[in-house]
Amino acid sequence: MDITDTRIYRFDASGCNGCDVEVLEMSALVPLSELGIEIVERPVEANVLVVTGGANLKSKRELESAYREIREPRVVVAVGSCAATMGIFKGGYSMTGPIDAFIPIHLYITGCPPRPQAILGALAEALQLKVDGLTELLRTPEGFRGDPHVDQDKCIGCGACAHVCPADAIEIADGGAMRVVRFMRQSCIFCASCQDVCPTMAVELRSGDAAWCREKGGSKSEVTLPLARCDVCGSGFIPEAQIEWAMKTVNDKRTLTQDDRVALQGRLRICMPCRRSRIPDVGEAKRLLTSLERTAS
Repeated sequence: MDITDTRIYRFDASGCNGCDVEVLEMSALVPLSELGIEIVERPVEANVLVVTGGANLKSKRELESAYREIREPRVVVAVGSCAATMGIFKGGYSMTGPIDAFIPIHLYITGCPPRPQAILGALAEALQLKVDGLTELLRTPEGFRGDPHVDQDKCIGCGACAHVCPADAIEIADGGAMRVVRFMRQSCIFCASCQDVCPTMAVELRSGDAAWCREKGGSKSEVTLPLARCDVCGSGFIPEAQIEWAMKTVNDKRTLTQDDRVALQGRLRICMPCRRSRIPDVGEAKRLLTSLERTAS
C-alpha cells in the first residue's frame, strides 16, 4: 500500500458506538494528514475499512457492500471486542457476526473500547506509518488496566474467573490428564472481574503487550494444569493444585491431625459423580467438615 495515500472509511456494524467514538477521538491526538491518513465519507474513496461493532441482519449487507467498494489492497481493521466476537451482543436474535464470518480481517484491536492511542498505534504498525516523535503520546500510562495475564505458578484452575466473566472471554478445557485455562483477549472488556474473584491472585490485568494482533486467537494468556485422578473411578476431574490449595486453606485455619489430613484428602480426591453414588461417604464428609469448623471457631 502507498502509505502516503491511506484513506479510511469508518463503518459501525452495530454496537454501542463506544469504539466509533474512540476512532474519532484518534483524530484529535494528532493531525492525521501529517501521517498520510485521510478519513473519507464513501467506501469507494477508501483503501482501509475500519469496522466497529458486531454485525446484525441489516448491517451485514451494508458492510459486505462497503467491502466490495473499497479499493485495493482492501485492508480491514476490526476495532474492539464486538467486531471480533460480537461481545455483549453475542446471542442476540438479530446478530449475524462476527465480522470475520463474512469478510477478511487483517488486524484486530482489542478493548471495550480500545484507547484512541492504541488504535493509532495499531494502524501505524499495520500500515507502516511514520510516527516519529509520537512515542510519548502512544505510550501506555502507568497503572492502566490492560490485558489479563494468568500466572502459571499461582493458578489452581478453579474456574471462578470463567464463572464471573460477562464477556465469555475465559475458557476452561479439560483434555486427558490436563486442564487448560485460557484468557482470550479479543473478547475481553477489561472489567477486571476475573482479577477480583481469583482466590489466589493469579490473574492480573496489566499493560505491556500490544493491544492488537493479526490473528484473532493470537492474543491470549493461558496455563496448563495436571488433573487429579478420582480415587474411585480414575477419571481426571480437578487440578492437583486446587486440592493442594484447599488443604492449605483448611490447615491455615486449623492445624490438622494426621487422621484429619488423611480423611480430608480422601474426600477431596473423589469426583462429583462418584460422590453422588456413595451416599454414606457424603455423610461422613459432612461430619468431618462440621468437626473441623467447630474446632476452628
